[in-house]
Amino acid sequence: MHRLNRCLTTAAAIAAVACADPFVTANAQQPLFPPLAQQSETAPAGHAKAVTHTAPRKRRHKRRVVRRVARVIHKSAPVQAPLPPTDPKDRLSTRLRLGDGVRMWRPSRKQIGVAYAPGGSDASISGAFKFVVDRAKLRKYLAGTAPYILRSPVNARAAVDSASATNVDAQQVPAKIIPEINGASLDLDAATDLVARSIEGDPSTIHVVLPVKIKPARIIASQLQGVNSRIGYFVTRFNPGDVGRTQTVRLAINIIDGAVVPPQGVFSVNHTVGERTAERGFGKGHVFINGKMEVQQGGGMCQVATTLFNAAMLADLKIVERHQHVRTIPYADPGRDATVYWGQKDLKIQNLTSAPLYISYKTTRSHAIVSLFGAGAPGRKVTLVSHYKKLGERHYTGVFYRVVTNPDGTVVKDKPFYSAYKWTPALDYSR
Repeated sequence: MHRLNRCLTTAAAIAAVACADPFVTANAQQPLFPPLAQQSETAPAGHAKAVTHTAPRKRRHKRRVVRRVARVIHKSAPVQAPLPPTDPKDRLSTRLRLGDGVRMWRPSRKQIGVAYAPGGSDASISGAFKFVVDRAKLRKYLAGTAPYILRSPVNARAAVDSASATNVDAQQVPAKIIPEINGASLDLDAATDLVARSIEGDPSTIHVVLPVKIKPARIIASQLQGVNSRIGYFVTRFNPGDVGRTQTVRLAINIIDGAVVPPQGVFSVNHTVGERTAERGFGKGHVFINGKMEVQQGGGMCQVATTLFNAAMLADLKIVERHQHVRTIPYADPGRDATVYWGQKDLKIQNLTSAPLYISYKTTRSHAIVSLFGAGAPGRKVTLVSHYKKLGERHYTGVFYRVVTNPDGTVVKDKPFYSAYKWTPALDYSR
């Protein structure tokens, strides 16, 4: 009971402070129950001695009293809404909300260069006060947010599921179109002016939407309407240790990747990639010139063209222009190669389908991978056939053609590409 009295005395004191009740305050130090020593244990005459409470009954009684006091405290405690800051320092420490629609920044007014206009800090909370903004400090803060807003546009593209992505034998693989994502960047000048004018014009301004420049994607989903299948796929391997050549291969493939050829349109490797110069980032590699092997800028372009040539054959696209090498190459069988040289030799492919042709061209550490997407023809099968003969140590012939089996069972054989290779020791790779 002594512990119960101490508990209730403390609770009453807390209630007095919370409620500001003079009566409770005055009686907070008085025990709600007299000590056991003050209670008589002598039974009235004619009666047996009273039995004291058992421990369980004492605990239940204690819990009931504590709950009763808690309810009094809860109901009596005043609830007040937070008041707006009256201290000028509090106003400057108030945090703003600056956002671009995706992210949000919460600087204080002081952090972005906000200060009181002359005499403005003396105004009461109900009176008028004005802010001025240090635009240089504000601009510096906003410049720190710019990298988080900046994003490059992402073109719409065609893709297949991961299970079919590397299946070279799969034809007419269903594809999906992934929509474009526009790029964005912070308009720093406009943002600085907008935030400053908003705060100076209305001191209660808390939320400002930052102006953002939108950079549209170059290829949008509507341009790929009708594309529903991967119709061609081919892979070749290159040596990543040949640094200059690998540099050219990767750069050229990156330029071609994402190209869209409209129906009846012609794709040109030279026109798309452009001249291979050091200023544009192309590396040096081996090329065949006038019966000799030389190291020139842009060496490696022929592998880019050869990989695309084989994929186009599998996609049943029309080959408008194709040239062979003067000797065999290690990344394709004789007859299945294609060489290009700026201003002289090109690889050109025409899209005779009813839908756009989308070219997806990627590299891994040591492979060039091209996927062609267009309008699929269910039931049609394309078979590539190549033969070559070795006629001497440095003398080969090759033939390359395709056989198309239509859904109705008819078979169409294309006009073959004939190639003849004969070279001197000057073109040997091992020299």
